[in-house]
Amino acid sequence: MNQHGQINLETISTSRKVAFLEDRKNYPENPARIETKETHMSYLFLTPLFVYKLKKPVKVNTIDFTTPDARKFNCNEEVRLNKSLAPDVYIGVVALKLKNDQLCFDAEGVTIDWLVKMQRLDENSMLDRAIAMDTIDPELLEKAAVKLALFYKEAPAVDMDPKEYRKKLEERITINHRELMDPDFELPKDLLRKVYKRQLLFLNSKAGIFDQRLKEGRVIEAHGDLKPEHICLRKDPVIIDRLEFSKELRIQDCAQELAFLAVECELQGSEETGAIFFGKYEELTNDYIPVSLKNFYKSKQAALRTKFAIWHLKEPQYREDEKWIKKAHKSLALSKKYAELLNLNMANEPENNNV
Repeated sequence: MNQHGQINLETISTSRKVAFLEDRKNYPENPARIETKETHMSYLFLTPLFVYKLKKPVKVNTIDFTTPDARKFNCNEEVRLNKSLAPDVYIGVVALKLKNDQLCFDAEGVTIDWLVKMQRLDENSMLDRAIAMDTIDPELLEKAAVKLALFYKEAPAVDMDPKEYRKKLEERITINHRELMDPDFELPKDLLRKVYKRQLLFLNSKAGIFDQRLKEGRVIEAHGDLKPEHICLRKDPVIIDRLEFSKELRIQDCAQELAFLAVECELQGSEETGAIFFGKYEELTNDYIPVSLKNFYKSKQAALRTKFAIWHLKEPQYREDEKWIKKAHKSLALSKKYAELLNLNMANEPENNNV
């Protein structure tokens, strides 16, 4: 407590919260067991029926969860945003309390943090697991693709200046490229430059394509982090983990988000799965995306996936893990593949070795 007798929420350590949440006796439903998983941004505590998500008090780039108010806001945003694609999964926000210097879920006490409470989904029904086990049910996959396509179709268009939109794309491509060029990661610089050059040439020489996408209302507030592990294949499919901490990152061309999903599926061994999502989207929206635009976004998103892989090398627990280097090179090879499919005459273009 401070000098006024008030509890300083920042003094309750994350490790103390995690220890409390790992003990099954502390939950009101008295679960038989607790499984704990850790991500970059959260701890997940899984009971047989529910998942409790505790956001870490971290700051990563523009993401800032360091204050209790920020964590509370983002918990509420996560529940709100995910009601559109997973209405029955997200139960609500649960307060973690302190009473008589003991952590608890009691109604009484002082709230010290917040958790997102969700229904637990069958892990074997998630798309990434189905790809890995080669157990994809075509009917359930189509239902998930339909749900996503209808979400895109019904989403309001984002009103944005075309030049500003293209500028943001260029900035993100450039920022990503500069990070990949960090010598600490030892990625092939000539290859990185060639991929980057092709991406920028396409963006700048085909400006009309991007402007038309905006004009047609194809840029929306999308999911923001669409991966196979976020898609549950069941009779009433759900898509979870819509990105809550940045509206700007959710604003995407539907083609870009579908390209990100396609890249993720291809990296996991199923190129055809991404094609099914693209096909169902085009069928239900009458938005027949140019192949060149798909290739551009796939190259861009695979380069982004490369960055996500090498980010692990900045963390002490992953620094010596060869797995992340292999993932980075695999993603970069995919970015190269789709960059080379961009039909550009680059023979007379000078290399820019300064970026």
